[in-house]
Amino acid sequence: MSPTQLISVAIRLMEYFFHIHLLIAIMTYGIIATLFRKHLKRIRFRAINHEKIPFEHLNAPKVTFLIPVFNNAEGIIESVDAALWTDYPNINVIVINDGSDDQTLKHLIQSYFLSPQATFERNTNLSKTLIINLFQSQNHPNLMVVDKAHSGKADSLNIGIDLCDSELICCMDSDSIITPDSMRKLVTKFIDEPSLVALGGAISPSNEIIVKNGEIVRRKSSQPLFVGVQIIEYLRSFTSWRTGWSYLDGLLIIGGALTLFKRQAIVDVGGYNTDSVCEDLEIILSLHQHFMKYDIPYHVWTIPDVICWTRAPTSVEQLKRQRMRWMYGALQSLKEHRELAFNNKSPIIGWMAFPHLIFIESLAPILELLGLICFVSAFAFGLLSFEAFFIYGFLIFSITGFFSWYSIAINDAFISSFKSLWQVIRLGCIGLIEPLGYRQRESYWRMYAWWKWITKRKNEW
Repeated sequence: MSPTQLISVAIRLMEYFFHIHLLIAIMTYGIIATLFRKHLKRIRFRAINHEKIPFEHLNAPKVTFLIPVFNNAEGIIESVDAALWTDYPNINVIVINDGSDDQTLKHLIQSYFLSPQATFERNTNLSKTLIINLFQSQNHPNLMVVDKAHSGKADSLNIGIDLCDSELICCMDSDSIITPDSMRKLVTKFIDEPSLVALGGAISPSNEIIVKNGEIVRRKSSQPLFVGVQIIEYLRSFTSWRTGWSYLDGLLIIGGALTLFKRQAIVDVGGYNTDSVCEDLEIILSLHQHFMKYDIPYHVWTIPDVICWTRAPTSVEQLKRQRMRWMYGALQSLKEHRELAFNNKSPIIGWMAFPHLIFIESLAPILELLGLICFVSAFAFGLLSFEAFFIYGFLIFSITGFFSWYSIAINDAFISSFKSLWQVIRLGCIGLIEPLGYRQRESYWRMYAWWKWITKRKNEW
């Protein structure tokens, strides 16, 4: 067999593999998109969205916000303000300054009139990191700020868990801004479903959101194209896919920007893994593994009507670091929790969700690289069918566009976070151009993260 014939056979085999992979991906996403509405019905989305539970007259479960921060002097005040101004009646806020070397701690001290505390007590010992100082706010008695040596986000969250005594903990990013009614909606689900151990809400990137006089307002500015593409990604991920996976009890990740946990569940799994650079995925997989191992009934869900605004990367370098960290952390966690694969205690997790995370999500950049190699090889040896190439490309383009528009429509119908029809149309058009350049650049970054993981190089927070 000649070299050309060998290459032709290899390309055909890869072509069949790509077709099967694409078909499985389409079927999976189609099922998840369909189940999205069923999950909304199960959690009585519309009823909860239009009412307020009178927690003021009840024994409301105590919630502690944990906000780790590292060198975010510009955004931390708005995040803390949003947490303090929530309309849930029984909250504490703990900000953990992870050894910031900018003006973060100074801004916190000045904004909240912090005074040092002489003593403190840890309720658990998930972290051994030295606490340099502990501050209490003079004008917000429920606000505490921890100043500690730099040890990473996961360890910072562990220190917050050590210091709080509440039944529920809400882990937030230092650039997250939650809506005032978010905590009521989340806590209501824990009351309705006692076996819930983790619950997330819809997360949307917006650099226009600010807190002014205790209220969240949107500045009148147009989202750049670069940010618009990220909004599409978040809508597909948080509004559609993760809500659909929740219906199957197959959700494997909740965004770290806003997650409400049962504190005891986190303590039972030993807290956050400080070796992981993607702590939000790691902790959810740990919960699944723990509760499946001991046959304890549990649920991990996300709901789409709790809005948490987060700052989107505004530069290519920031986006690169974010996507590489996500990919690197995913590979770490998949290896650490490989026992979940094909685990018969939960067929949805073992035979559907976990394999999907491996073969559809994590291996995607490698498959895209192989596809590029096949394309170049077929073109070089005169084996490329331009008709098949354009049909295949149009199919992928159409599928991406369809799911982008579907997510936008769901968001607009159920959450109504868009202010005008023009915003919807503009965002939909941005979603159509995502496969042209943006997707390829992101795949390159994810491949680089693969390389760093294989060569055991470190990724920092």
